[in-house]
Amino acid sequence: MCSYTVALHDLVDLRQLHDGAPWDDLWHDWREDWRHLKFERHIEPPTWVLGDMVLTHGYTGILFPSQAHEGGTNVVVYSDRLKDGNSVTVNDPDGRLPQDMSSWTR
Repeated sequence: MCSYTVALHDLVDLRQLHDGAPWDDLWHDWREDWRHLKFERHIEPPTWVLGDMVLTHGYTGILFPSQAHEGGTNVVVYSDRLKDGNSVTVNDPDGRLPQDMSSWTR
């Protein structure tokens, strides 16, 4: 387990979904079980379409309320958008984490 230092801009923030701003109706289906929709009903899950919309509009990622921990927040980061001031860096002040695959052979 480790922590990260994060600087992210241009995120879609689903925590504001009900704050009165105009949202595409599809956003209200973000909690749908994608596995059930894809594998049992054989339809494309709304979250896949929403992810495509986020990428098309140039956003870096999505903040969304945790479904596992009430009050928690999760983030999806599109790694190809980690530029122009966006970054995710492992917080390893003591240098204990592996640097590459050779670190596992010590």
